Amino acid sequence: MKRIFTRRSDARRPALLGIVTGSMVAASAAAQETGGPTAQQLARDRENPFAQTINLPLAAVTGFGIGPHHDVGEQLTIQPQLPLPLDADWNLVVRSLLPVTFSPDPQRRFGLGDVQPSFFLTPARSTGLIWGAGPAFQFPTATNNELGTGKWSAGPTGALVYSDSEGPWFAGILLTQLWSFAGAPRTAVNQTSTEVDLSYNFESGWYIQTDPTITYDWSATPRQALTLPVGIDVGKVTKIGGQDVSFQLGAYDALKSSTGIAQWIIRAQITLLFPHRRGG
Repeated sequence: MKRIFTRRSDARRPALLGIVTGSMVAASAAAQETGGPTAQQLARDRENPFAQTINLPLAAVTGFGIGPHHDVGEQLTIQPQLPLPLDADWNLVVRSLLPVTFSPDPQRRFGLGDVQPSFFLTPARSTGLIWGAGPAFQFPTATNNELGTGKWSAGPTGALVYSDSEGPWFAGILLTQLWSFAGAPRTAVNQTSTEVDLSYNFESGWYIQTDPTITYDWSATPRQALTLPVGIDVGKVTKIGGQDVSFQLGAYDALKSSTGIAQWIIRAQITLLFPHRRGG
């Protein structure tokens, strides 16, 4: 669950939409014919940031209870994941987050948010206990004051995941810290995000998971700093016309949240999966 519907106060020009679009096109072009992964393997790999699978998730999020009038907002996020083999032992995984948001009254806005690319250097294996680390960035590409930070930001990101090669379990934790270093004269960015993922994946391709993103804004007052959601998703991996795809639906409630953040959300997600051939 990503932090959504934050109110901001400065506009920036979209500059990297072409980069993100290009990465999605490259993901489709670079995808290889599957070597026969099972539905259970695909279900595990769809959330694994280090899997040898090109993933293209599209998530539609409806947020409720936003702001003093408990308004409803919408957000579409696109987050392509592209593993790039460096040699026999190492991969570079590129993940880019592109949010498109509708922010409700009193300052109704619709447009592109800040693009967030991340890069992970990780050992070239797809099961067991796997780690990865690298830099993360956030660029002020928001098309409106309310939809972005107005800041150029960067910091470290890293993840540790466990993927059972034969069984149903996947677990992982991904941490990102961003600090602003340039941009509009607005509140500095100093935010820690922790994404926790635990899923049980059935042989049929059905899965159940919890995937909240916990954030702490060090620039905010202590009462407004923490966003702590809890919830669950249910989904299914299947094929449509030979294309591996995952469908899921979930709901998350914010046990703790700051002003302007949705109090609870419904999330519907479709993920296109392009698995590499497995060498055994």
